[in-house]
Parts: sequence; C-alpha cells; structure tokens
Amino acid sequence: MNDAGTATSSFPVCDLHCDTVLELQGGASLASNAGGHVDIARLKRGRVGLQVFACFTPSLLSPSRAHREANALVDVLESACHAYPDDVRLVTGAEGVRAAVASGRIAAMRALESGHAIAGDLGNLERFRARGVRYLTLTHARHLEWAASSGEDWSQEHGLSALGEEVVREMNRLGMIVDVSHVHERTFWDVARVARRPFIASHSCAAALCPVGRNLTDDQLRAVAASGGVVGLNFYPGFLDPDYHPNVGTALPEMFRQLEEMELKYADDPPGRQAATRELSESILRRVGPPKATIETVVDHLEHMTRVMGDDHVAFGSDFDGVPWSQVPRGVSDCSAFPQILERMAARGFSAESLRKIAWTNFLRVLGDNE
Repeated sequence: MNDAGTATSSFPVCDLHCDTVLELQGGASLASNAGGHVDIARLKRGRVGLQVFACFTPSLLSPSRAHREANALVDVLESACHAYPDDVRLVTGAEGVRAAVASGRIAAMRALESGHAIAGDLGNLERFRARGVRYLTLTHARHLEWAASSGEDWSQEHGLSALGEEVVREMNRLGMIVDVSHVHERTFWDVARVARRPFIASHSCAAALCPVGRNLTDDQLRAVAASGGVVGLNFYPGFLDPDYHPNVGTALPEMFRQLEEMELKYADDPPGRQAATRELSESILRRVGPPKATIETVVDHLEHMTRVMGDDHVAFGSDFDGVPWSQVPRGVSDCSAFPQILERMAARGFSAESLRKIAWTNFLRVLGDNE
C-alpha cells in the first residue's frame, strides 16, 4: 500500500449487503428511514453507486413459508425502487450498474440471505435468478439439511451434503454468486472445492482480529482470493471487536437465537418486529453503553484483509439495517459514512488505486465473472 495523494471522491462505492428490505417491509421507505441506516439521501451522501439489498428469511420458518417470504421481500424491494425511478434503478449485472451510475442513479441489486428460501428445490434457484437475484447466502444462524451454519455446533465432518454440492454447481451454471458468509468452516471448504466460479463472503470480518465463528481465518481469506472472489467487510461490532460480546454479556449464538425467536414471534407483524428489534438494541445500549469499535477498527480489518488477500479481493459489506441500529462503530453512523472510511484508509497508506478497487471495481469484476 502506497501513500495516496489524491482525493477519494473520484469513484462511487459498492456495498455488498444491507438488510434494509426488512425496514421497508416494516413501514419505512427508501426516501425516509430515520430509524435505520439506509435511505436515498444518505446513500447519495455516502457516494454509494451500488447497494445490494439482501432479502432475509429466518431459519425457524417452514421451508414453504420461507420461500413465500423471500418472494414477498423481493416484491417489497422492487416496489420500493419503482417508487423512486429518478433516484434508484434495479439492476442485474455489472453493465446495468455502470449504466445506472452514469445516469445519476443508485443501482439496486437483489440478493437472498439464507438458502432456506429455496425450500430444497433447485428449480427455485432458477426462478429467483430469473427475478434478478444475484447472490444467495447459503446459510444463516442455523444448519440446513444441505449446508452447515457457523451459528450452531456440529461435527467437522458435516458441511455441504450431496444436495448442497448440487446447489453450488447449479448456482455456478445460472450465474448466481455463491455467498459463504454465515457458513460453517467445513461448508466453506466444501464450497471452495466444488465452486467453479468466484465466490464471495458478502459481509464478514477477519478472524485474526476478532476470533468468532462468523469471521474468516487467513486461510479462508486466501481461498476466497484464489477463487477470484471478494470479502465484503461487515460493520457489526460483534464481528469487529473481540470484547463486544463479553461486554454485552450475551454470546453470539445466543444473540442469534434471541433474534430468531423475535422474527418468528413477529412473522406476521413486520412493524412490530422492527420495534422489538430496536428495543433490544436500546436495551443493550442502556446496559453496557456504546460499542468500543470505531471507524479505526473498521480500517484495522480492511488493512489486515488487504495484507492477506491483496487489494483485488476486498470490498464493503456493511450489514446496515442488520446491525442493531444503535450498535454501529463510532464514526460509522450509517451509509453516509463511506467517504470518511475511505479517507481513514488513505491516511493509513492505501493508494488511490487500491481504494478504487475496494470501493468499486472488485465486486463489479466478480459480477462479470458470474454472468
């Protein structure tokens, strides 16, 4: 990494993962999401050219319900974007992203979080791909029948089943990017063995700096890079700061269980779910204060990942609106903060070209390689 003597404002930003669709389903709009992290005005201030919107389905739903819910969330996202055609354009590929940005609009891309959404049916992959979905996060906090999650204990002998390997091969055939954030380490290595196109970890951090099961070891980071893929850095303090969960007094698996139970309880009441989620965040803030992670912690992880993987394989995957709203790192209040992050990176010695790759071109390359 060399000294960067140029401004960091000459290129837009890709963010590989946010959960704002749940905010939209709960009553917010892309024009007004005051209780969350992402809306049009702040995306513009953050110079976001591409925002990938994850449609998340809880693992506690039945498979058929999860499939219906995933389609309903894609509907929510499409309606939200169509309401603001002068500001946002739905896209499905790299050329669409570039065209949207050239026209002064924010490119919005569909993704699915949790393979539970396909209900064990390979045909559903093709149907979601036809709807414009560009990546699938294979698992969330619980194991699937065909893929093990980092959120539960399981034998190292379990990873992808035979069906799971078929899922990866079919995604490669369809040009749907395989996302390994949330997967068990055995699942990760099975993906690395089976995948024939670049795969990603859309929203993960470095285990060397914060050793939790959701993060990636240096060997895993190198394997993503070897595939030609990218890792999008997550801004959740629990993945950035090893002291976060001890301070909160709740282990990561237990927090995921609490959130899943809340999601199930409010499955038919999205506004109630969002209110309950915010109350959980506020209760943590009242009990232990703000997180210790800062914008510098974010740059620490970016610096480590770049050192291990090279600057062609690092990106942003904020997890905004999935991170509890009051628990973002200090200095990273919402999606308007990307320019400040890039400035801190430049101050650490990232070159202008490295910043451009990490912020913008790396993920567009992966999109093209999966088309």
